[in-house]
Amino acid sequence: MVSEENNEFVENELSLSEFLVPDTPEIKEIKSIYENEYEYSEYLSEIEFSIAEYYYKENRKVTDKDVIKALKNIKQNRDKPISFFEKALENKIVKNLIEPLEESPFTDHEFTLVLDYALWVIDNRSWLQDKQAYVKWITYVLGFLSVVEEKKYESQFKKFARKMGVSGDQVDMLLMKKEMNDDFFGDAGLFDEKDLFEGIIDKTGSLDGDRIADDLETGFFLMADDEKFNFLLDNGPDYIELVQSYVLELAEKEDFDKIQDFYKKFNEKHEHFFPLHFIVGSAYLNSDPDLAISYFEKTLKATEESEEFSPEMREELKKHMDLLTGLFIEDATERIEEKAVESKKGKKTGKSGKKASKKDSESKNSV
Repeated sequence: MVSEENNEFVENELSLSEFLVPDTPEIKEIKSIYENEYEYSEYLSEIEFSIAEYYYKENRKVTDKDVIKALKNIKQNRDKPISFFEKALENKIVKNLIEPLEESPFTDHEFTLVLDYALWVIDNRSWLQDKQAYVKWITYVLGFLSVVEEKKYESQFKKFARKMGVSGDQVDMLLMKKEMNDDFFGDAGLFDEKDLFEGIIDKTGSLDGDRIADDLETGFFLMADDEKFNFLLDNGPDYIELVQSYVLELAEKEDFDKIQDFYKKFNEKHEHFFPLHFIVGSAYLNSDPDLAISYFEKTLKATEESEEFSPEMREELKKHMDLLTGLFIEDATERIEEKAVESKKGKKTGKSGKKASKKDSESKNSV
């Protein structure tokens, strides 16, 4: 009789590669699982569940970077024994993948595409400017949070999304509040999200869905920073979402010199690519509102020179930018008012924030 301990030992000495089947020429042609997520939902859901459960039950300090590092390590060492993955998160993901791989084997190439896709989704949360943007979101979406934690998360998410100019419908979609099919990865599933230019860019007739990063054939999110920079200089007009993600990531790091360098060189190559003005403007909203507005004005000027933009569409774009600016100014005003109130309170109560009691006063006077 084989003991449970022996079973675990045998399992730990196997590698993920041993559960994968050989690639075929047809499979090797696949560049991404984008828009075919449903076919790989078994594996994706195991990865997501592992991450959410680990964050919620084992380590509330795990960051998106930790998750990215874990997934990259699994991808690069899939031929190593499972015992090789000593870190708790990596080990959890790997072991949870065994069952679906045993029941529905797929190829080595498909396995890498699934991990690349998971990495892309994590990066897609980076606009939230939180080190735990993805882990908190997936934990929320998968229903791990308590009612109180859910409400708190929704409130924080909506507040930040409004600052970024995300519409109510988009917020509902990102929070998975829109009506969905019974299947988690159905037509309105977890990863079927539009970018922030929906309703503006797609109506131009030229900057449509075909010009968005829809296949990730370059493995963009696995590139080093300089590689991303050079890739987008050459291919940016075809990958609007990637340009947006990259610039906002630089803004989060406060690397504005790199943003300016990218902006200058990009415009030299792609003079009439108006979305870049808007993206860079959005990146400066928190640090330099006046500069942000100047980029928004450049956006409008660029659209005036484009035959693809009707006056109605230009007006819609202007309203979008005015809303984004207004939300920031409103938030900045609130912060100033809050500081003023705190300052007044500090003067009344002293540096400690507490009023001195009569007894305290008498004690001080007696010294």
